[in-house]
Amino acid sequence: MLGARLLRRHGQQAWARGAGRRYSARIPESDRLSRMLLPTRKAAKGQQPGDGSPAQTTTDMLVKAGYVCQSSAGIYTLMPLAQRVVDKIEAIIDVEMRRVGGQKLAMPTLLSPENWRRTGRLDSTGEELFSFKDRRGSTVLLGPTHEEEVTAIVRDMVRSYRQYPLRLYQTTRKFRDEARPRAGLLRGREFIMKDMYSFDVTREQAIASFDALEAAYRRCFDRIGVPYAVADADSGNIGGSLSKEFHFVSGAGEDTLLACGGCGYTANEERAHSTAGAQCGGVGVYSVGVRAGGRAVARGRVVVAAEHEPSALKLRQALPVAARERLEIALVGTHGAGQGAELGRALAGDGPWFLDACAARRLPADSAPAAAAAATGDWHVARAGDVCGACGRGRLEARRAVEVGHIFYLGDKYSRALDLTTLHQGQRTHVQMGCYGIGVSRILQAVAECCGGGGRGLRWPLSIAPYRAVVVPLDGADRAGEVYAALAETRVAGVPALRGQVAVDDRDYLSAGFRLHDAQMLGIPVTVVMGRRFADESVVEVQLRVPMLALPAEVAGVAVEHDGHECRALVRIERLGEFLGLALAGHARQLGAAADELP
Repeated sequence: MLGARLLRRHGQQAWARGAGRRYSARIPESDRLSRMLLPTRKAAKGQQPGDGSPAQTTTDMLVKAGYVCQSSAGIYTLMPLAQRVVDKIEAIIDVEMRRVGGQKLAMPTLLSPENWRRTGRLDSTGEELFSFKDRRGSTVLLGPTHEEEVTAIVRDMVRSYRQYPLRLYQTTRKFRDEARPRAGLLRGREFIMKDMYSFDVTREQAIASFDALEAAYRRCFDRIGVPYAVADADSGNIGGSLSKEFHFVSGAGEDTLLACGGCGYTANEERAHSTAGAQCGGVGVYSVGVRAGGRAVARGRVVVAAEHEPSALKLRQALPVAARERLEIALVGTHGAGQGAELGRALAGDGPWFLDACAARRLPADSAPAAAAAATGDWHVARAGDVCGACGRGRLEARRAVEVGHIFYLGDKYSRALDLTTLHQGQRTHVQMGCYGIGVSRILQAVAECCGGGGRGLRWPLSIAPYRAVVVPLDGADRAGEVYAALAETRVAGVPALRGQVAVDDRDYLSAGFRLHDAQMLGIPVTVVMGRRFADESVVEVQLRVPMLALPAEVAGVAVEHDGHECRALVRIERLGEFLGLALAGHARQLGAAADELP
């Protein structure tokens, strides 16, 4: 028998009576790692925590630490520890969504394409949309988002303007057939997302909903505890005229944010506004056309400053470009400061012409009449070093980031297409809408990217850590319940912040080295090691792996060592609660029990 073999091999007695353990019954079975499906993997030879090995990605670390298991390309199983992280993210979201009047529902995963046809998104979404035929030959969609579905529900269920505003949300699995799924949970084909939809009678009320949800999102990310940025953004295929993204700043991100060091203005690179680039002369003239079905059609020309490129996003918003048409931009020629007449003749050609405001200031006087006929505006892609378009003084700086949330004011795009109206003040008008998404499973990996320690394992913020503390009994294991109880009663700012959040690594069939390696790899914020000094002096080693934890050299009279990744201290068991209460006091906001706040 496996248990008997382990008994003989490791000289332990804990397996002699099947499931019976020698630890105190005060430790619930659910908090024992020996009862958890935790398929951690030992580091490869030459790759130990602390050696600074750069070979593994964050996805590799999540797999090795037993958080996720890949099923196929872009599709992962969340193992028990990862599910605990997701549960905590969802609990925080639930509190904040209900605080602004959100009502939680669950819409179907299988959707009819009919409403998607009416909004035009059946064609515009393209190959990212999963679809299949049922046994009757009807097309069925796997839902990537639910604007059409929720609009139809409200249209059929709401009878009076007095029933607005409505704020409906769900947390569910979504599906997108990514051409190149990559970076684990950051860009997968199946993912967990929270999406809320707001319905208001007037535009003013809809904007108020947008502002309320932006504030709620800020509270969500404040509570998660990872630094984030809020950026002006493009609405993309969702549509709408007002859009903001929430990002964790990380080199692993696919997005580039441009932020002003002066006024704080932040925008996605594709949407950012700048007033000038480097001080050099000349402009570039580009042809603009669209291609559909192998056929190219000219749409006009655009003039930008020589060091900039035309913005396809901004031009697409100004030109009549169908959803399935591809915008094509090609350089026609460049013109220096002394070529005003030549440029003027070029500008006098067939249009429409789009003249970038940065380029307009570089045009000589003899090209001004022709330039006056062009549509002057912001048609270039902003870049790092440009002058901020918001304040006109600061310079834009670039940062890579991971998008974890996106909010949109939709207006009547969906309500008009699906005939959602209401009678208000004697007039029948289309209901104003907004949508608000948070990538729940993406947050899990994005936090690991931002807070991980490279080759030294993960580090979870206290708010969403699978457990906030873990006891590793290497010696004096029969007293593990005593340490467990001390942690459970630890108070931070008067709150028992670790109650129900303590695990015990009672996998005594594993070596001490393996369990210590796992403690570091799992990234649980507080690790309490019961070693030889515990058996003799009731002294435990406390290891703190809390992101952005700044401790002095001494806390509660206990010396603290720092190495840039974690803090360590030797603490007597009777002072453990006092030490942790002071050490974690600066993170009290993250230690709020979100689930207890649910109405």
